[in-house]
Amino acid sequence: MARGKRKPSAAVNRAAEAVGHALGSVAGTVDSLQAQHPHPVDEAREALAAGQETLSDVASKVGTRAAAIIKKAKAVVRQTKKVATRVRRKKRLAIARATGTARKVAKRATKRVNHRQKARGRSARRPKR
Repeated sequence: MARGKRKPSAAVNRAAEAVGHALGSVAGTVDSLQAQHPHPVDEAREALAAGQETLSDVASKVGTRAAAIIKKAKAVVRQTKKVATRVRRKKRLAIARATGTARKVAKRATKRVNHRQKARGRSARRPKR
């Protein structure tokens, strides 16, 4: 039975050594992290502030670019409206000219047709010799 009593103590010793080793390595890691980063909260604040500055710079640049693009687009729209108005005026004048000419031609043609019809009617009423 002596052997039975020794085995549990050896197993307990090995388990205690393993736990001690793990705790020691964790404590060493914590110590090294504390040495590298004595004030992690302050470092996080500094990093956050730097990130916010970068973000605000990028946002202002993007805002400036967007404003420039919008300004340019509005200028293009204004120019397009002006051109469209000019084209509309020219088109109206051309249509007016063409319409006037077409009316004159139609009026002349109508007069000629009416004149021919009247002449035919007169000739039909005249007695033939």
